[in-house]
Amino acid sequence: MNILRKYWPDLGLLAAVVTVIGIAVNHRFMSELSILLWLNLVAILVHQFEEYRWPGYFGGLFNVILFRSEQPRHYPLNPQSAMIINLLIAYVFYLLPLLFPHVIWLALGPILMGFFQLIWHGGFANLKAKTWYNPGLFAALTLHLPIGGWYIHSIIEQGLIDPIDWILGSAYFAAAVYLLIIKGNLWLKDPHSPFDFSDKQMGPYLRR
Repeated sequence: MNILRKYWPDLGLLAAVVTVIGIAVNHRFMSELSILLWLNLVAILVHQFEEYRWPGYFGGLFNVILFRSEQPRHYPLNPQSAMIINLLIAYVFYLLPLLFPHVIWLALGPILMGFFQLIWHGGFANLKAKTWYNPGLFAALTLHLPIGGWYIHSIIEQGLIDPIDWILGSAYFAAAVYLLIIKGNLWLKDPHSPFDFSDKQMGPYLRR
């Protein structure tokens, strides 16, 4: 568990690289929507690497800027809770649509999550921190936005989506945000957590 807790972002980036290679080798045998969903998985894995490894100071931003924590190294977010929440997002919420690529509403949830990441990192977090960048924004701009836009364009152009898909997809996205992000952080927060973010993960928000 200690190894996983320390290296899960790196393993995620490795999985992203392997996925890209797999797409490059097999793209002729894959549908457009399938390729986009695999790329969407790559996007969230890169996003998580950006948040927690390089530059990696999302934990510091979250605890210091958003929650004004008096124990910012481990409260309310800590390395254990960050790992659990992010693994569930990537390997359940994002991976599940790959098993059922023709269930449009199921795929729409993670696509909408990508747009949400852009709004959250590019708008809310930057405004709170009074910055132009925070970890996660680069992936949101260069991966989530174009992949999501391409996917939406494709399903509309091919006539694959109807109003019920929009409703179910939006509900699925909202449920994921509520259960995995909002409630997940509430359930897993621990003021006595033994798991601390490193100096690097605190970044410019490190208090000495």
